Amino acid sequence: MTHSIEDSPYAIHSHKEIIFILDDMAKHKTLITLDTHDGVVLVTSVLYVSGDGKYVCIDVAADDSVNDRIVHSQHVSFVTQSDIKVRWYSTHLQLVAMPNGKYAFSMHVPSAIERVQRREYFRLDTLQGKHALICRIPTEGEIIEVPLFDMSVGGIGVTVRGELPAIFVQGEILEGCSIDFPEIGRVPISLRVRGKWSTISTLSGGHFHRIGLQFDNLGRGASNVIQRYMVQLEAEKISLT
Repeated sequence: MTHSIEDSPYAIHSHKEIIFILDDMAKHKTLITLDTHDGVVLVTSVLYVSGDGKYVCIDVAADDSVNDRIVHSQHVSFVTQSDIKVRWYSTHLQLVAMPNGKYAFSMHVPSAIERVQRREYFRLDTLQGKHALICRIPTEGEIIEVPLFDMSVGGIGVTVRGELPAIFVQGEILEGCSIDFPEIGRVPISLRVRGKWSTISTLSGGHFHRIGLQFDNLGRGASNVIQRYMVQLEAEKISLT
């Protein structure tokens, strides 16, 4: 389990991002499944992350004997019961008393969590205008620059203006592409064309095509950058609500 999360292309290692995700789970009372792998399964939730960012507290079971078995387990895994799957593990939980007199499981904030977004990959609208992410795609004789309108851990949606280049054929692999991320720079990627979603025509005769592109053999470094950007974007959107 340790190896699978640490080496997962969807692993997040940033302590700050992990705390943000756990805090968000506590805020929304996201249900999680706790599994000791030796017969104890508990549906619970994150209560809070400690002020110093070192510990996370998890709600306990009503049955003391269940809590005792969990505390004495050598391996406990957690996975959210939501479309966005967040998974992590712990080798030791403690039972601690809270200020309200109730008890909770306490564990160190994990050094890595896995965050996978399913259902055709959860898509997040990206910034537009001067803050839009730009994808550079090589075509015959030139490199076109197209803005993103959404992103997921599985791929991107881009807007192509004017006549659609011949390379945008469903299933075609686009090598040598890249995305320019703020404060990070240019990240090289390969893309697979998944199809054209829509074509918009303007009164002046212009055409805008929306194209779905899937990441192809995305490396761990690029995957981490993409997930980091999406977490930051979600945090900004939440702060504005």
